[in-house]
Amino acid sequence: MTETSTVTAATLLAALRQKHSGDAVVREVVIDDPYEFAIRRRAEIERARSWGEDQAEMVERRYVEQGKLIADAVPDGWNYRASKPQRRIDALIIASTGTTAVEIKVTRADFRRDTDEKRRAWRAITNRFVYLVPKGLVALEEVADGCGLWEFDADAHGKYRWQHGIVSVKRATTNKSPDPLPFQITRSLAYRVSNHERQA
Repeated sequence: MTETSTVTAATLLAALRQKHSGDAVVREVVIDDPYEFAIRRRAEIERARSWGEDQAEMVERRYVEQGKLIADAVPDGWNYRASKPQRRIDALIIASTGTTAVEIKVTRADFRRDTDEKRRAWRAITNRFVYLVPKGLVALEEVADGCGLWEFDADAHGKYRWQHGIVSVKRATTNKSPDPLPFQITRSLAYRVSNHERQA
């Protein structure tokens, strides 16, 4: 396994768009992580408990009435300042066959930093979650269960649509009933279209 690649993330994104030229491929989409917000709410309830049990109950009741998800407990070692309540994906493919979240990695160090906590929000709302990496960067057994692996071979890349250079080496498990795409994504895409039309 090579630690880094000379192939850039921009090259991989361009190849992905070439492969999925008939689909919508949207780069850098951000969503709120409902699980992280649930932990934050539990932490807030526990902090309110230091002012009295009735304060904690009031905070919890407010969240329950709003229909907000509350974690059962705050995980060991969890830190509010280090908490990341938003999750970004490098590319979101919206196709007639479903939605695919694509995380692009061009270094092994970046790939190793990925965790289930970073993937879970995207896995919940898409049909598939895959990694797109340069050929030889990641071993098959390193890919988390349920996630797919696509490799980009620069030698197989060319100007024609079918010469995208991307090969599926591990199929992702299909989530047949993902949660609906949040309104946050619809709004973000609408802003992008609006800005594009304004500049046209």
